[in-house]
Amino acid sequence: MQENKIFNNKLKKFYVILFSLLILLIPIAFLFGIISDRENYKDEAIKKIEQSWAKSQLLEAPQMVLTIGKDKKNPTQTLTLGNYEVNVNIQTEIRKKGIFKVPVYTADVVTKGDFKNPYGALKNIKSELSFDVTDSKGFVEAPQFKIFNEDYKTVDDNTYTKYLTTNSNQIPFEITYKIRGLKKISVEPAGTTSKIKINGNWKDPSFEGNYLPLKRSVTNKEFNAEWSIPKIATLKSDNNNNFQEDDYSYDSNNNIPKVSVSLLTPVDNYRMATRAVKYAFLFLLLTFVAYYVFEITAKNTPIHPIQYMLMGGALLIFYLLLTSISEFTPFIFAYMISVLFTVGLISTYTYFVLTKKKNPKFTALISIVMILLYSFLYTLLVIQDLSLLIGSFILFAVIASIMYATRNVEWYDGN
Repeated sequence: MQENKIFNNKLKKFYVILFSLLILLIPIAFLFGIISDRENYKDEAIKKIEQSWAKSQLLEAPQMVLTIGKDKKNPTQTLTLGNYEVNVNIQTEIRKKGIFKVPVYTADVVTKGDFKNPYGALKNIKSELSFDVTDSKGFVEAPQFKIFNEDYKTVDDNTYTKYLTTNSNQIPFEITYKIRGLKKISVEPAGTTSKIKINGNWKDPSFEGNYLPLKRSVTNKEFNAEWSIPKIATLKSDNNNNFQEDDYSYDSNNNIPKVSVSLLTPVDNYRMATRAVKYAFLFLLLTFVAYYVFEITAKNTPIHPIQYMLMGGALLIFYLLLTSISEFTPFIFAYMISVLFTVGLISTYTYFVLTKKKNPKFTALISIVMILLYSFLYTLLVIQDLSLLIGSFILFAVIASIMYATRNVEWYDGN
């Protein structure tokens, strides 16, 4: 009997729509490639700025080496760093390379503390006080060194040599310098107690590394952060939970422990665009289902597969608009402009072409549905932690709406 034929017109149209969706997976893959290429282009711009400015800086802890001379095999001895303080004040600015903007900084650094002297009286003993950074190209001025209460000595190197004569058990020091860097600055805590302060005129810092600050404050103009890290927090323990002296607790990438501050841009437009494209197939599916439900519930309003493909193309152009516009404006504005263009195009096409001006209610309905869908997508992008929960409820509501809209459809009527 005719009503028992499964492959009726409605089911055939469903398969046609499904095939169209599978075809549209190809341009979705191209979208990922385009965004990736733009991101690589941005990385190249950053590298060019690095070449003329400096890389992200890691300020390593200073070292003091004494030439004792008592042991011919090991004439030099490295002293243990005791109390250690680092004060970093960064002044940020934005550097441009083409259309890309990269936050850079100039940091005034003051490090001071003392080294433990286990050798007692020292008489005219050669000492070498040194420190290191990631990219020495970033030095704006030659560093200045001070041991005990002497005046600062400017040295055109990262090592200061001085002959010591003292009976003190501690050898105090101070090092000051000014250095440039890109996007992030890190400090190595290596003293018996390391006290680190980092402040700057950036409103979107990210506190990273192995230790979070004990105190921090962030305003619309600046930030301040403080750390206090004991030696034991930087050591690695063996299988018996015994701490190994002078053996750092390296992270999974074999990096020394550090505190870090990153100068974040408020929104990474390429990361957000990539996440948006991950929902592209879902958007195509929901939109096509909406038109399919309209087609089977409204009489004499067939939609050709080519028209489905054209609407699918319009939906995918949204992501190109979003990526390109966000390179010049804040992401939220780029998103709103892209939504306005896309919804306007599809609504106009629906009213003048698909419904032939005969069903303005459906045009208004599809416009509202698309605006809600794009609002839903933006919520998923900005509230990542709750995206699964919100998405689950939204999809439940969509399925319930489809079931309600098709409640009177006779699936086996052969039409």
